[in-house]
Amino acid sequence: MGEPVGFAVIDTETTGLRTGYRHRIAEIAVIHCDLGGQVTDEWSTLLNPNRDLGPQAIHGIRAAEVRKAPRFDQIAGDLIAKLRDRVVVAHNWPFDAMHLRAEFERMGMAETPLTADAGLCTMRAAGRVLPHSRRSLIDCCAAAGLTGMRWHTARDDAMAAAVLLGYILRHDPGTARFSAAQALAAAWVWPTLPVDLVEPVHRLPADHVDPHFLARLVERLPRDEEPVVDAYFAMLDNALLDRQISVSESDALIDVADRLGLGKAEAVSVHHTYLRELARAAWADGVITDDERTDMHAVAALLGLSGQIVDQVLAEERGSTGGSVAVGGLALRPGDKIALTGTMQRDRAEITTLAVASGLRVTTGVSRKTAVLVAADPDSLSGKAKDARALGVPVVGEDVFLKAVSALQGQAQPAPSLG
Repeated sequence: MGEPVGFAVIDTETTGLRTGYRHRIAEIAVIHCDLGGQVTDEWSTLLNPNRDLGPQAIHGIRAAEVRKAPRFDQIAGDLIAKLRDRVVVAHNWPFDAMHLRAEFERMGMAETPLTADAGLCTMRAAGRVLPHSRRSLIDCCAAAGLTGMRWHTARDDAMAAAVLLGYILRHDPGTARFSAAQALAAAWVWPTLPVDLVEPVHRLPADHVDPHFLARLVERLPRDEEPVVDAYFAMLDNALLDRQISVSESDALIDVADRLGLGKAEAVSVHHTYLRELARAAWADGVITDDERTDMHAVAALLGLSGQIVDQVLAEERGSTGGSVAVGGLALRPGDKIALTGTMQRDRAEITTLAVASGLRVTTGVSRKTAVLVAADPDSLSGKAKDARALGVPVVGEDVFLKAVSALQGQAQPAPSLG
């Protein structure tokens, strides 16, 4: 197996989230970088998705622009040539991988190396190199001091991701070290397809439009620190920006969550977390307007949550300690992330159910954002306990935690099920 010759940084603009609902790629860009992160080449084109363009308020592509654009199968040979012998890169790679896989499958190519773990994700890598950055590409670039970028076309976003990759490689080369899956994808033996069948088609310059409330909020949302959840949240960021609510979109979110490895119960839990993060961002200026509240209700509807939950979360997040309950030295609030370790006296599934019903989110690991680690023995020597102490996360016993949960239960609402 030969060594990769460099990176292929990809960005796609799509007609929607769910490939199973015939959503297609409407624009694609590939930026080549050498192994040091230096940009060496670029290529991009609009694509005719042979369907409506979906959230045009987000991607800004007009139907008149794609009428004469090539189909995916007409540029597949060019794209394959851009991917050969290169490690694929994207900001939230699992999303782009899912859509690229689907496009090749429509052509009859059932096997491709474009799996969720076959690409280098700059969103995940930036979280290690720039631990205080939020997950959006704009925020990651700002945290790295990479200003003056253009945004929201496939070419511009791919170029920004490529520049971010260069920053990551300069400041922490180990973060971008090739994994076995990435090296395997780079060495994949692609079929030989014709190239240069059609000329690329580029969009016309668009007038600048100031982002609306939700777009501004989304750019301020923090990382979750669980890679799969962050990937899902990044997809939610895009799905929510047009505020077009439909049953099919809500179903699509669950389908995407499942493809990423989130079960239905976990998806409900992260939907609550996402709504709460929006509420915290909305309260940053100390005011919630009627329009902002309407947007929050629209988000809740898309996430399968009730309007009552919106009012509850906004009330709880109004102050920095709103909704919190302290028992002894342990203060918990709805939306906090907790983890469990050891064999408890009560069944772990029962403890998890109680925690979720109190508005808490149970995670499998410990991170800087974990509010508390619940241990069968507070002096536990488990890996989670060692991680918690290293990160300054409190470790408490089962009894103390259950008292705090009991105090919270009067305030939290049970998580609703999604249809």
